[in-house]
Amino acid sequence: MNIPQLKQVLTDPDEFITNSQLKTLALEVLELVPLPGIEGSPLDSVDILEVVLRAAVGTTSVNGVTTNTEDTPNREPVMDWLHTLNKEPMLDAVNDILATLTMSVLDRSRSRTVCLDFMDNPFHGYPDDETEFRRMQVRDGTTKCHRYCTAFVIAQGKPLTLAVEPVDGDDSAADAVERVLARVELYPFEINRILMDRAAYVGEVIGVLRAVAPPVFPVKTGKATLREKLSVNASYMAEETICEGKEHEQTFPMAVHITYQNGDRGKSGVKATGYAAYGLEDRTPPQVARIYTDRSRIEKSYEKFREARALTTTPSPTIRLFYVGVGFLLEQLWIVIQWAVLAAPRRGGRALPVEFTFGDAFLHGIEGVLDDELGWKEKHRTNGVGLPAGCDHGLG
Repeated sequence: MNIPQLKQVLTDPDEFITNSQLKTLALEVLELVPLPGIEGSPLDSVDILEVVLRAAVGTTSVNGVTTNTEDTPNREPVMDWLHTLNKEPMLDAVNDILATLTMSVLDRSRSRTVCLDFMDNPFHGYPDDETEFRRMQVRDGTTKCHRYCTAFVIAQGKPLTLAVEPVDGDDSAADAVERVLARVELYPFEINRILMDRAAYVGEVIGVLRAVAPPVFPVKTGKATLREKLSVNASYMAEETICEGKEHEQTFPMAVHITYQNGDRGKSGVKATGYAAYGLEDRTPPQVARIYTDRSRIEKSYEKFREARALTTTPSPTIRLFYVGVGFLLEQLWIVIQWAVLAAPRRGGRALPVEFTFGDAFLHGIEGVLDDELGWKEKHRTNGVGLPAGCDHGLG
Protein backbone atom coordinates (compact mmCIF):
# COMPACT_ATOMS: atom_id res chain seq x y z
CA MET A 1 0.00 0.00 0.00
CA ASN A 2 1.15 3.53 -0.71
CA ILE A 3 1.68 5.55 2.49
CA PRO A 4 4.10 8.27 1.29
CA GLN A 5 4.22 10.54 4.35
CA LEU A 6 4.79 7.63 6.72
CA LYS A 7 7.50 6.28 4.38
CA GLN A 8 9.24 9.66 4.50
CA VAL A 9 9.15 9.77 8.30
CA LEU A 10 10.40 6.18 8.68
CA THR A 11 13.24 6.45 6.17
CA ASP A 12 14.42 10.04 6.64
CA PRO A 13 13.09 11.48 9.91
CA ASP A 14 13.70 15.06 11.00
CA GLU A 15 15.33 15.79 14.34
CA PHE A 16 11.90 16.00 15.94
CA ILE A 17 8.44 14.63 15.14
CA THR A 18 5.60 16.99 15.98
CA ASN A 19 2.05 16.38 17.14
CA SER A 20 0.87 17.87 13.86
CA GLN A 21 2.86 15.21 11.99
CA LEU A 22 1.37 12.48 14.17
CA LYS A 23 -2.13 13.69 13.31
CA THR A 24 -1.24 13.84 9.59
CA LEU A 25 0.16 10.30 9.66
CA ALA A 26 -2.89 8.97 11.50
CA LEU A 27 -5.22 10.50 8.92
CA GLU A 28 -3.06 9.22 6.06
CA VAL A 29 -3.50 5.70 7.41
CA LEU A 30 -7.25 6.03 8.00
CA GLU A 31 -7.82 7.47 4.52
CA LEU A 32 -6.79 4.10 3.08
CA VAL A 33 -10.07 2.65 4.37
CA PRO A 34 -12.71 2.97 1.59
CA LEU A 35 -15.53 5.29 2.62
CA PRO A 36 -18.00 5.59 -0.30
CA GLY A 37 -19.81 8.63 1.07
CA ILE A 38 -22.91 10.38 -0.20
CA GLU A 39 -23.07 11.61 -3.78
CA GLY A 40 -23.52 15.36 -3.99
CA SER A 41 -22.60 15.93 -0.36
CA PRO A 42 -20.57 19.09 0.36
CA LEU A 43 -18.45 16.99 2.72
CA ASP A 44 -15.59 14.67 1.84
CA SER A 45 -14.06 11.66 3.56
CA VAL A 46 -11.39 13.75 5.33
CA ASP A 47 -14.12 15.79 7.07
CA ILE A 48 -15.64 12.58 8.38
CA LEU A 49 -12.39 10.86 9.30
CA GLU A 50 -11.18 13.86 11.30
CA VAL A 51 -14.29 13.58 13.47
CA VAL A 52 -13.79 9.82 13.86
CA LEU A 53 -10.11 10.29 14.68
CA ARG A 54 -10.91 12.91 17.34
CA ALA A 55 -13.54 10.58 18.84
CA ALA A 56 -11.02 7.73 18.95
CA VAL A 57 -8.09 9.63 20.50
CA GLY A 58 -10.39 11.17 23.10
CA THR A 59 -12.34 7.94 23.78
CA THR A 60 -15.53 9.84 23.12
CA SER A 61 -18.36 9.69 20.59
CA VAL A 62 -18.97 11.34 17.24
CA ASN A 63 -21.80 13.23 18.91
CA GLY A 64 -19.43 14.41 21.64
CA VAL A 65 -17.03 15.76 19.01
CA THR A 66 -19.58 17.47 16.78
CA THR A 67 -21.41 19.00 19.76
CA ASN A 68 -18.29 20.53 21.27
CA THR A 69 -16.60 21.85 18.13
CA GLU A 70 -17.30 24.86 15.94
CA ASP A 71 -15.83 23.70 12.63
CA THR A 72 -17.21 20.19 12.17
CA PRO A 73 -20.41 18.93 10.49
CA ASN A 74 -23.39 17.98 12.61
CA ARG A 75 -23.66 14.44 13.90
CA GLU A 76 -26.33 13.40 11.37
CA PRO A 77 -24.32 13.92 8.15
CA VAL A 78 -21.26 12.30 9.75
CA MET A 79 -23.26 9.21 10.69
CA ASP A 80 -24.94 9.18 7.26
CA TRP A 81 -21.47 8.96 5.70
CA LEU A 82 -20.37 6.23 8.10
CA HIS A 83 -23.45 4.19 7.26
CA THR A 84 -22.13 3.92 3.68
CA LEU A 85 -19.21 1.80 4.88
CA ASN A 86 -19.22 -1.64 3.27
CA LYS A 87 -18.17 -4.29 5.78
CA GLU A 88 -16.01 -6.58 3.67
CA PRO A 89 -13.97 -3.93 1.75
CA MET A 90 -13.54 -1.99 5.00
CA LEU A 91 -12.36 -5.06 6.93
CA ASP A 92 -10.01 -6.08 4.11
CA ALA A 93 -8.52 -2.58 4.07
CA VAL A 94 -7.99 -2.54 7.85
CA ASN A 95 -6.18 -5.87 7.69
CA ASP A 96 -4.11 -4.79 4.67
CA ILE A 97 -3.02 -1.62 6.50
CA LEU A 98 -2.14 -3.63 9.61
CA ALA A 99 -0.03 -5.91 7.41
CA THR A 100 1.72 -2.97 5.75
CA LEU A 101 2.55 -1.36 9.11
CA THR A 102 3.72 -4.68 10.53
CA MET A 103 6.05 -5.49 7.68
CA SER A 104 7.54 -1.98 7.71
CA VAL A 105 9.38 -2.90 10.93
CA LEU A 106 9.59 -6.70 10.75
CA ASP A 107 12.48 -8.79 9.48
CA ARG A 108 10.99 -10.85 6.64
CA SER A 109 13.64 -13.57 6.78
CA ARG A 110 12.82 -14.93 10.24
CA SER A 111 10.14 -17.43 11.18
CA ARG A 112 7.62 -16.19 13.73
CA THR A 113 5.48 -17.35 16.62
CA VAL A 114 1.89 -16.19 16.13
CA CYS A 115 -0.46 -15.57 19.07
CA LEU A 116 -4.22 -15.95 18.64
CA ASP A 117 -6.93 -14.69 20.94
CA PHE A 118 -10.63 -13.92 21.23
CA MET A 119 -11.41 -10.42 22.48
CA ASP A 120 -14.84 -9.41 23.84
CA ASN A 121 -16.20 -5.87 23.79
CA PRO A 122 -19.28 -5.41 26.01
CA PHE A 123 -22.38 -4.41 24.03
CA HIS A 124 -25.31 -2.44 25.43
CA GLY A 125 -28.30 -2.16 23.14
CA TYR A 126 -30.88 -3.98 21.09
CA PRO A 127 -29.55 -4.94 17.65
CA ASP A 128 -31.81 -5.61 14.70
CA ASP A 129 -30.25 -9.05 14.30
CA GLU A 130 -29.89 -11.20 17.43
CA THR A 131 -27.07 -13.19 15.79
CA GLU A 132 -24.87 -10.08 15.79
CA PHE A 133 -23.62 -10.43 19.37
CA ARG A 134 -22.15 -13.19 21.54
CA ARG A 135 -22.68 -14.06 25.20
CA MET A 136 -20.02 -13.62 27.87
CA GLN A 137 -19.80 -13.50 31.66
CA VAL A 138 -21.29 -10.36 33.15
CA ARG A 139 -19.08 -7.32 32.54
CA ASP A 140 -19.96 -3.64 32.52
CA GLY A 141 -23.54 -4.55 33.36
CA THR A 142 -24.18 -6.80 30.36
CA THR A 143 -23.68 -10.36 29.15
CA LYS A 144 -23.77 -9.32 25.47
CA CYS A 145 -20.60 -8.56 23.56
CA HIS A 146 -19.07 -8.17 20.15
CA ARG A 147 -16.31 -10.73 19.77
CA TYR A 148 -13.19 -10.49 17.63
CA CYS A 149 -10.57 -13.06 16.77
CA THR A 150 -7.12 -11.47 16.62
CA ALA A 151 -3.63 -12.54 15.65
CA PHE A 152 -0.41 -11.02 16.97
CA VAL A 153 3.31 -11.49 16.63
CA ILE A 154 5.83 -10.50 19.30
CA ALA A 155 8.92 -8.93 17.72
CA GLN A 156 11.68 -6.97 19.49
CA GLY A 157 9.32 -6.72 22.45
CA LYS A 158 6.57 -5.26 20.24
CA PRO A 159 3.11 -6.89 20.08
CA LEU A 160 2.22 -6.25 16.45
CA THR A 161 -1.37 -6.92 15.34
CA LEU A 162 -1.44 -9.14 12.27
CA ALA A 163 -5.16 -9.55 11.64
CA VAL A 164 -8.61 -8.90 13.10
CA GLU A 165 -11.82 -10.77 12.29
CA PRO A 166 -15.30 -10.25 13.80
CA VAL A 167 -16.97 -13.34 15.27
CA ASP A 168 -20.72 -13.19 14.70
CA GLY A 169 -23.19 -14.92 16.96
CA ASP A 170 -23.56 -17.95 14.70
CA ASP A 171 -19.82 -18.29 13.98
CA SER A 172 -17.92 -21.26 15.35
CA ALA A 173 -14.54 -20.71 16.98
CA ALA A 174 -12.97 -22.91 14.33
CA ASP A 175 -14.40 -20.81 11.49
CA ALA A 176 -13.14 -17.57 13.05
CA VAL A 177 -9.67 -19.01 13.67
CA GLU A 178 -9.54 -20.31 10.11
CA ARG A 179 -10.39 -16.88 8.67
CA VAL A 180 -7.75 -15.13 10.78
CA LEU A 181 -5.08 -17.69 9.91
CA ALA A 182 -5.94 -17.35 6.22
CA ARG A 183 -4.96 -13.68 6.52
CA VAL A 184 -1.83 -14.45 8.54
CA GLU A 185 -0.67 -17.01 5.98
CA LEU A 186 -0.43 -14.20 3.42
CA TYR A 187 2.46 -12.68 5.36
CA PRO A 188 5.92 -13.26 3.85
CA PHE A 189 7.30 -15.13 6.87
CA GLU A 190 7.09 -18.71 8.04
CA ILE A 191 4.97 -19.52 11.09
CA ASN A 192 6.89 -21.82 13.40
CA ARG A 193 4.21 -22.20 16.10
CA ILE A 194 0.90 -20.80 17.30
CA LEU A 195 0.12 -19.80 20.88
CA MET A 196 -3.51 -19.66 22.00
CA ASP A 197 -5.43 -19.74 25.28
CA ARG A 198 -7.85 -22.46 26.43
CA ALA A 199 -10.27 -21.55 23.64
CA ALA A 200 -8.03 -23.77 21.49
CA TYR A 201 -8.99 -26.82 23.57
CA VAL A 202 -11.62 -27.95 21.05
CA GLY A 203 -10.92 -30.79 18.65
CA GLU A 204 -12.08 -28.87 15.58
CA VAL A 205 -10.03 -25.79 16.51
CA ILE A 206 -6.93 -27.89 17.13
CA GLY A 207 -7.31 -29.36 13.65
CA VAL A 208 -7.47 -25.87 12.09
CA LEU A 209 -4.40 -24.74 14.02
CA ARG A 210 -2.36 -27.84 13.17
CA ALA A 211 -3.03 -27.33 9.46
CA VAL A 212 -0.95 -24.13 9.70
CA ALA A 213 1.67 -24.69 12.44
CA PRO A 214 2.18 -26.63 15.69
CA PRO A 215 -0.08 -25.10 18.39
CA VAL A 216 0.72 -24.64 22.08
CA PHE A 217 -2.09 -23.95 24.55
CA PRO A 218 -3.16 -24.73 28.13
CA VAL A 219 -5.67 -27.55 28.56
CA LYS A 220 -8.99 -27.49 30.37
CA THR A 221 -9.27 -29.63 33.48
CA GLY A 222 -12.84 -30.92 33.31
CA LYS A 223 -11.94 -34.45 32.21
CA ALA A 224 -11.38 -36.97 35.03
CA THR A 225 -8.38 -38.65 33.38
CA LEU A 226 -6.81 -35.25 32.80
CA ARG A 227 -7.31 -34.18 36.41
CA GLU A 228 -5.56 -37.37 37.45
CA LYS A 229 -2.57 -36.59 35.22
CA LEU A 230 -2.36 -33.13 36.80
CA SER A 231 -2.49 -34.48 40.38
CA VAL A 232 1.28 -34.71 40.69
CA ASN A 233 4.11 -32.91 42.46
CA ALA A 234 6.74 -32.98 39.72
CA SER A 235 6.78 -31.77 36.12
CA TYR A 236 6.72 -34.39 33.36
CA MET A 237 5.74 -35.01 29.74
CA ALA A 238 2.63 -37.05 28.94
CA GLU A 239 0.05 -37.62 26.21
CA GLU A 240 -3.64 -36.73 26.12
CA THR A 241 -6.58 -37.29 23.75
CA ILE A 242 -9.54 -34.97 23.19
CA CYS A 243 -12.85 -35.85 21.49
CA GLU A 244 -11.96 -39.55 21.73
CA GLY A 245 -13.92 -41.65 19.26
CA LYS A 246 -15.47 -38.58 17.62
CA GLU A 247 -14.97 -36.78 14.31
CA HIS A 248 -12.43 -34.26 15.60
CA GLU A 249 -10.39 -36.58 17.83
CA GLN A 250 -6.91 -35.22 18.55
CA THR A 251 -4.03 -36.78 20.49
CA PHE A 252 -1.33 -34.39 21.63
CA PRO A 253 1.88 -34.33 23.68
CA MET A 254 1.18 -32.66 27.02
CA ALA A 255 3.64 -30.86 29.27
CA VAL A 256 2.61 -30.93 32.92
CA HIS A 257 4.32 -27.96 34.56
CA ILE A 258 4.51 -27.72 38.34
CA THR A 259 4.90 -24.38 40.13
CA TYR A 260 4.64 -23.39 43.77
CA GLN A 261 2.37 -20.52 44.79
CA ASN A 262 3.97 -18.80 47.74
CA GLY A 263 1.13 -16.50 48.63
CA ASP A 264 0.74 -15.26 45.06
CA ARG A 265 -2.72 -13.67 44.78
CA GLY A 266 -3.56 -15.13 48.16
CA LYS A 267 -2.88 -18.70 47.03
CA SER A 268 -0.33 -21.20 48.19
CA GLY A 269 0.73 -24.76 47.49
CA VAL A 270 1.39 -26.74 44.31
CA LYS A 271 -0.12 -25.65 41.00
CA ALA A 272 -0.12 -27.99 38.00
CA THR A 273 -0.75 -26.62 34.50
CA GLY A 274 -1.06 -28.81 31.44
CA TYR A 275 0.00 -27.51 28.02
CA ALA A 276 -0.67 -29.09 24.66
CA ALA A 277 2.88 -29.01 23.28
CA TYR A 278 2.80 -29.86 19.58
CA GLY A 279 6.30 -29.68 18.11
CA LEU A 280 7.87 -29.34 21.57
CA GLU A 281 8.16 -33.00 22.47
CA ASP A 282 11.91 -32.60 22.98
CA ARG A 283 11.50 -29.71 25.47
CA THR A 284 11.04 -29.84 29.22
CA PRO A 285 7.73 -28.67 30.79
CA PRO A 286 9.38 -25.48 32.19
CA GLN A 287 10.67 -24.68 28.70
CA VAL A 288 7.19 -25.19 27.24
CA ALA A 289 5.72 -22.89 29.91
CA ARG A 290 8.31 -20.19 29.16
CA ILE A 291 7.50 -20.35 25.44
CA TYR A 292 3.81 -19.92 26.22
CA THR A 293 4.33 -16.90 28.51
CA ASP A 294 5.24 -14.76 25.44
CA ARG A 295 1.53 -14.69 24.71
CA SER A 296 0.74 -12.68 27.86
CA ARG A 297 2.04 -9.51 26.22
CA ILE A 298 -1.03 -9.20 24.02
CA GLU A 299 -3.11 -8.24 27.06
CA LYS A 300 -1.13 -4.99 27.21
CA SER A 301 -1.98 -4.46 23.55
CA TYR A 302 -5.70 -4.76 24.34
CA GLU A 303 -5.37 -2.22 27.15
CA LYS A 304 -3.84 0.28 24.74
CA PHE A 305 -6.34 -0.46 21.98
CA ARG A 306 -9.20 0.40 24.35
CA GLU A 307 -7.63 3.84 24.90
CA ALA A 308 -8.30 4.61 21.22
CA ARG A 309 -11.76 3.15 20.78
CA ALA A 310 -14.48 5.64 19.89
CA LEU A 311 -17.71 5.32 21.86
CA THR A 312 -20.99 4.75 20.07
CA THR A 313 -24.61 3.79 20.59
CA THR A 314 -25.22 2.98 16.92
CA PRO A 315 -26.78 -0.43 16.25
CA SER A 316 -24.70 -0.72 13.07
CA PRO A 317 -22.22 -3.63 13.46
CA THR A 318 -20.22 -2.28 10.50
CA ILE A 319 -19.61 1.10 12.14
CA ARG A 320 -18.73 -0.60 15.42
CA LEU A 321 -16.28 -2.83 13.58
CA PHE A 322 -14.79 0.23 11.90
CA TYR A 323 -14.19 1.88 15.28
CA VAL A 324 -12.43 -1.28 16.45
CA GLY A 325 -10.29 -1.20 13.32
CA VAL A 326 -9.39 2.45 13.93
CA GLY A 327 -8.25 1.59 17.47
CA PHE A 328 -5.97 -1.21 16.27
CA LEU A 329 -4.57 0.93 13.44
CA LEU A 330 -3.71 3.81 15.78
CA GLU A 331 -1.97 1.47 18.21
CA GLN A 332 -0.01 -0.14 15.39
CA LEU A 333 1.03 3.24 14.01
CA TRP A 334 2.27 4.27 17.47
CA ILE A 335 4.34 1.08 17.81
CA VAL A 336 5.92 1.60 14.38
CA ILE A 337 6.81 5.25 14.99
CA GLN A 338 8.06 4.53 18.49
CA TRP A 339 10.41 1.74 17.42
CA ALA A 340 11.54 3.01 14.02
CA VAL A 341 11.87 6.75 14.66
CA LEU A 342 12.14 7.43 18.40
CA ALA A 343 13.88 4.39 19.88
CA ALA A 344 17.62 4.89 20.43
CA PRO A 345 19.80 2.40 18.47
CA ARG A 346 22.07 0.37 20.73
CA ARG A 347 23.81 -2.98 20.81
CA GLY A 348 21.33 -5.77 21.45
CA GLY A 349 18.26 -3.85 20.28
CA ARG A 350 16.76 -0.40 20.37
CA ALA A 351 15.89 1.35 23.63
CA LEU A 352 12.25 2.43 23.50
CA PRO A 353 11.51 5.97 24.73
CA VAL A 354 9.60 5.76 28.00
CA GLU A 355 8.11 9.22 27.55
CA PHE A 356 6.43 8.47 24.20
CA THR A 357 3.43 6.70 25.73
CA PHE A 358 0.41 5.69 23.70
CA GLY A 359 -2.11 7.69 25.71
CA ASP A 360 -0.36 10.75 27.13
CA ALA A 361 2.00 11.43 24.21
CA PHE A 362 0.63 9.92 20.99
CA LEU A 363 -3.14 10.11 21.43
CA HIS A 364 -3.15 13.29 23.50
CA GLY A 365 -0.80 14.95 21.01
CA ILE A 366 -3.15 14.21 18.11
CA GLU A 367 -6.09 15.29 20.25
CA GLY A 368 -4.56 18.72 20.90
CA VAL A 369 -3.93 19.36 17.21
CA LEU A 370 -7.45 18.32 16.23
CA ASP A 371 -8.95 20.47 18.98
CA ASP A 372 -7.29 23.51 17.40
CA GLU A 373 -8.20 22.56 13.83
CA LEU A 374 -11.79 21.56 14.57
CA GLY A 375 -12.46 24.54 16.82
CA TRP A 376 -13.06 22.81 20.14
CA LYS A 377 -15.27 25.07 22.25
CA GLU A 378 -13.41 26.85 25.02
CA LYS A 379 -16.35 28.67 26.56
CA HIS A 380 -20.03 27.96 27.10
CA ARG A 381 -22.82 30.48 27.57
CA THR A 382 -24.22 30.69 31.11
CA ASN A 383 -27.73 31.70 32.16
CA GLY A 384 -26.34 34.85 33.76
CA VAL A 385 -28.36 34.20 36.92
CA GLY A 386 -26.87 31.33 38.85
CA LEU A 387 -28.72 29.54 41.65
CA PRO A 388 -32.45 30.21 41.86
CA ALA A 389 -33.84 32.18 44.78
CA GLY A 390 -34.24 30.15 47.95
CA CYS A 391 -31.23 27.91 47.39
CA ASP A 392 -28.72 28.01 50.25
CA HIS A 393 -25.38 27.37 48.62
CA GLY A 394 -23.57 27.07 51.95
CA LEU A 395 -20.32 28.30 50.51
CA GLY A 396 -19.65 30.90 53.20
